[in-house]
Amino acid sequence: MADINSSLPIRSEVDGLDARVQVKVVDATNPNTQQMIVDTDSNAHVESHGNDPAGVDRVLRLSELGALTPDGVYDVADNTKPGNIGVVASVRDAAPGDTTQTQRLTAVTNGTKRLLDISLHDENGAVFSPSNPLPVTSVDSEGSEVNDYNTASAVAGGGTSNHDYTVTVAMTLKLSGVRTTASGRMKAEVRIETGVGTNTFNTVAVGFNSTSSPDIWIPFPENITVAAGVRVRVVRTNRDLLAQDLYSTIMGHEIS
Repeated sequence: MADINSSLPIRSEVDGLDARVQVKVVDATNPNTQQMIVDTDSNAHVESHGNDPAGVDRVLRLSELGALTPDGVYDVADNTKPGNIGVVASVRDAAPGDTTQTQRLTAVTNGTKRLLDISLHDENGAVFSPSNPLPVTSVDSEGSEVNDYNTASAVAGGGTSNHDYTVTVAMTLKLSGVRTTASGRMKAEVRIETGVGTNTFNTVAVGFNSTSSPDIWIPFPENITVAAGVRVRVVRTNRDLLAQDLYSTIMGHEIS
């Protein structure tokens, strides 16, 4: 008669009024030290893992509220496949909720921009309004200041003198204004070269002074953009009978 292979029986233990089978979930290699636990809330603790793009195991992280915490920043080396998070806004509604949150702020749909309403308040929490205005400080423009000053000495009556400024290499000039003056009458003409080295200029503004008002101020509220290597020229003309000195300053900011 052949031997019969028999397995060990499952033994139960008394648990209250029932006899139940208790089971441990353990590691096959280290069953005594690597065991699944059940906490005081009767929840089995499982640590979830996933593979990153390189195949390395990563533990899924949770926030303080138990939500997943993905990284939304792209990095070609460290985060090639980020978990993207986009800000979603609600359409205008008296009772906004989940069903009205359908607008992505960066999207343009049928020519309509999806923007975010904001409400600005002061340090005391009061909303800015006509009676509680927002204080604003005027600051200088970006880039490097240009205040190019030049003097033409003893320009004869009826004579002219050019004041040229060449925009720095790899920079762009935002021409904001020109100021000229003389002790007698003069004319100032602002010209912009049509291209690098063309020696052809287009006139963009002209100003005149008088003996009672000797300064000529020509501002450009909408700055004139002048490319690198191009010249800004102020043609100063002595409109008086005698020779006199003519002064001018070309102003703006250069940006890269």
